[in-house]
Amino acid sequence: MKRSLIRASTLLALVALLVSTLPAFAYAGVSEYQVQFAPVDPSGSGAFIVNVILSPETTLPARVRVPMPTGARLLWAGEIIGGDAANDLSREASVTAVADGLVVEFTLEKVRVAQVEAQWNAPTYSGSTVSSNLDWVNTTDAGTYTFAIMLPAGASKVKITPAVEGSPNTNANGETLQTLTPIRLEKGAKFPISVSYKTGGGGSAGGMSPLLIGAVVLLVIAVIALIAVITRQGARQGAPRMKNPVSPDLDGGSSPAKEATESDGETFTWE
Repeated sequence: MKRSLIRASTLLALVALLVSTLPAFAYAGVSEYQVQFAPVDPSGSGAFIVNVILSPETTLPARVRVPMPTGARLLWAGEIIGGDAANDLSREASVTAVADGLVVEFTLEKVRVAQVEAQWNAPTYSGSTVSSNLDWVNTTDAGTYTFAIMLPAGASKVKITPAVEGSPNTNANGETLQTLTPIRLEKGAKFPISVSYKTGGGGSAGGMSPLLIGAVVLLVIAVIALIAVITRQGARQGAPRMKNPVSPDLDGGSSPAKEATESDGETFTWE
């Protein structure tokens, strides 16, 4: 009996220890998910940022899980302090493949805002039209999502599905952030987004498509060739021509043409 009491006391002590350290190991409750999607980033690929805002009652440190779609490549994970991005805290994270997507896991120690940055598929181009899709799957706990699309300066004829809500926000660089209506997604729910817009050029080589570049090169060559032909024709028409050319007399005498000309009292001139 005494040994049983000792074992029971030990078990209760272990349970108490686990309960006291539970916040450090339990997954945090999520207040909101925020996703910003850029069809094209400076590298030419797509990109997105996911913010996970924890519930105010969450005790730190806390383990957080951030959803990502299959095919995304994690670039950065950490805590958002606010203000200068240099103050944000990078955290070591793990990426796990689950059904229909990925889950990024790491620990928050200072604040209740987690963020991951990821690279996404490059868009497709058709002339000056840029098109991209983000096939989102909520691979973590159910919660409210706010999706926003970041478009470059000069984008026109914008088509976003689902439809955006309200007017876009524009920054000092002319980039616009278009926000979709917030939606609650259960675990495993899918939310596809499609984006297309027109720019001043096509997809590559400084905004021009290869087909357009080839057409411009051929046009320039044709114009140069035409100018060369016109120049040669003008030179021929404007060149001086000799009337009644004289054939030299190799024996020192005069040729019949010269004698005939001298007898007529004419001289040879250049037009």
